[in-house]
Amino acid sequence: MCLTLIFMSSCSKHKTNIKGWDLIWSDEFDGKNINYSNWGFDLGTGAPVFEDFSPSSSIFVPKEFPKDNFSVRWHGLLTPDHKCNYEIFLIADDGVRLFLNEKSIINGWKNQPATEYSAKQYLDQKDYKIVIEYFEEGGGEAAILGWECKHNPKMLINENHLSFNGSVGLSGTYFSNKNFKKSTDTFTRIDKEINWVTGGSGWGNKELQYYTKEKDNVRLEKGHLIIEAKNEYYEGSDFTSARIKTKKSWKYGKFIMRAKLPKGVGTWAAFWGLPTDWKYGGWPYSGEIDVLEHVGHNEGHIVSSVHNIAKSGDLYKSDQQNNLFFKDACDTFNDYKLEWNEEKITTYINNKKIFEYQKNDKKWQHWPFDEKFHFLFNIAVGGNWGGEKGVEKSDFPTKMEIDYFRVYKKAI
Repeated sequence: MCLTLIFMSSCSKHKTNIKGWDLIWSDEFDGKNINYSNWGFDLGTGAPVFEDFSPSSSIFVPKEFPKDNFSVRWHGLLTPDHKCNYEIFLIADDGVRLFLNEKSIINGWKNQPATEYSAKQYLDQKDYKIVIEYFEEGGGEAAILGWECKHNPKMLINENHLSFNGSVGLSGTYFSNKNFKKSTDTFTRIDKEINWVTGGSGWGNKELQYYTKEKDNVRLEKGHLIIEAKNEYYEGSDFTSARIKTKKSWKYGKFIMRAKLPKGVGTWAAFWGLPTDWKYGGWPYSGEIDVLEHVGHNEGHIVSSVHNIAKSGDLYKSDQQNNLFFKDACDTFNDYKLEWNEEKITTYINNKKIFEYQKNDKKWQHWPFDEKFHFLFNIAVGGNWGGEKGVEKSDFPTKMEIDYFRVYKKAI
């Protein structure tokens, strides 16, 4: 049986020798299970993580209730353990207001990404009337209530300190609009704590899937790495899939993924690279290399591109992308290749060039590609591009089959 890490072509199920190149790393996916020393996973919906209060629930409102354009009013009693100067924290995406004994303590009533507010307040060992008002405009949702004082670290305000008419927690009334107007959808429930983070705008692209590392979504099967997207409700999302990434990073070389791409309207498959150390700052400052992107509503249409801060938001009017049509992309295995050196980035399907991007002595804003990158494979569902023509649920489950991933360096 082949070792997952391969240095000799005689151990490979396929020819690995390439003239002028030395194989330095490979996974042939010949084992029974994924080698977790080689691979990591991105999980969830891209929602932010607030470590002081985690784990946060990813299910905020019931499945049938609107996920956007709703509001909530919680009320009840807050009872501290200590007489102390507290700092009260409230995280919200979008708007939020907090009142104690009818006094406004925090006011962040606006559209915003998940934002942390705080207010200093002396609290006694007694009951305080607490009211929290919240609205959600669209995209991801966040609502977290916490505190800190000299007797306890920054932490969630849990059910031991919240009550309503003898019940543990706060009474929350949910409205299917942003203005607290009652309707047939309005309902009330007891929430033991305020601690939800959902969505994250679908990895910044309004994608619909929840990424897992379960075998239903990512596994080895008959010598292939399988990434499978499924139409199933999970943790507040209607689809599941997987996004797997190399733990090792490289600067320059030849990178080959041999794969059969997924069919299905609403799929968005990719083989791409991200910087490991983010030398020039967050996305897109430090760059992104998209060796392959393929959306199911335009089957066979292969797109390659790079991202940087110079042309961010204007990618398709620039020299930073190209595409070609390959009709058998979803029916046959093909090699998707990246050649990357100090001067240029070139991508191929088999031996046919898709795209070339040259440095041309430009500054880092155009060429942040002089640092180590790791590589990712995934199937997204829906999103800004993948969902342009909607999502055909009957096309799921669907899968991407990857035969191998190999990394080469120039022979000396």
